[in-house]
Amino acid sequence: MKLQAGLVLTTSAVFLSTQPPLTSFLPYTIRVCYLLALGSFAHALGGLLTGLAVVNIWEACDRIWAKEVLTATRFRLCCTLMFIAWPTVSLTLSIIFLMSSLMIACYASGLWWLQFLATVEILSWAWMPPLFAWCALEKTLPPKLRAYRRQTGTSSPPSRICTFEES
Repeated sequence: MKLQAGLVLTTSAVFLSTQPPLTSFLPYTIRVCYLLALGSFAHALGGLLTGLAVVNIWEACDRIWAKEVLTATRFRLCCTLMFIAWPTVSLTLSIIFLMSSLMIACYASGLWWLQFLATVEILSWAWMPPLFAWCALEKTLPPKLRAYRRQTGTSSPPSRICTFEES
């Protein structure tokens, strides 16, 4: 996680600190793009720092202290889980901000082929959320597998039940 955050941090810093060689080709210094790149930089830096803190805390504490202190109350448990998850959340936001900045710069350029490539890129990512939702819903499972899961309350059936063939 630290490596990815470092790469996004470096990329954001480059976009923030340099002028584009051809402003008419990819104008990433317009106000909206610059603000999104700044947000990307801030989230990448925050994710990197939080990730380092999480690693250092978990290396320094033992499991008994973690159980008795970090998970003593429901609020502490929620805060601990948020603290552990924050590097991933922050890195995701950083990537989204940087991608949005570059997409806006592509559309602001006025070059039809660059706009076409940006549209193809957006469409290549658009199928992932519906596919994830379809895979996560229990209604999309084969009927035999759904029935088995309801009867036993388990998620791993014997291999003979997990078939897609109708009998």
